[in-house]
Amino acid sequence: MKRQILLLLLVCNIASYGQTKKETIDWLNSKFETSPIVMSEVQQYTRFLKIKDDGSFSIQSYNYSPKTLLPDTQNYRWKTLFTGNFKDLSPNSVRTSTIKGNVFFYATCSSGKCITQQDQGPDEFNTYTASEVLLGITSDATLEARCKKAFVHLITLFGGKKEPF
Repeated sequence: MKRQILLLLLVCNIASYGQTKKETIDWLNSKFETSPIVMSEVQQYTRFLKIKDDGSFSIQSYNYSPKTLLPDTQNYRWKTLFTGNFKDLSPNSVRTSTIKGNVFFYATCSSGKCITQQDQGPDEFNTYTASEVLLGITSDATLEARCKKAFVHLITLFGGKKEPF
């Protein structure tokens, strides 16, 4: 009886340390449901990440003319849809880059090209595959470590494979 109680306590203790898939997905979705407008001399753009419960994700990217005063989802120059699944990404590939106060989160496929990129106009409607994706952007630098950890955790939960070397 003592052994069973000890085993039950051990299992409950281990299970209480990590967030579930659903908790991680909900948290990441809440952090990337809005995105800052990133500006350069050539263009402005923004991205919206949506993660589904099955691990699939979509990222809608809107690109604007640098002269657009109030960019929104109606006055873009072109938009691109990126789709993939966290199970196809490598957890040790998640990286960040900070440019002009914005934190960019990237991940790479475990093998080959697992990201579908679909240009959605106004003039071009092409589809490509890629091996790396810009998952999201935040202007809150305090979220960098936490979001990176959450992306790695989610990729691991869905069975993403680490690169051997």
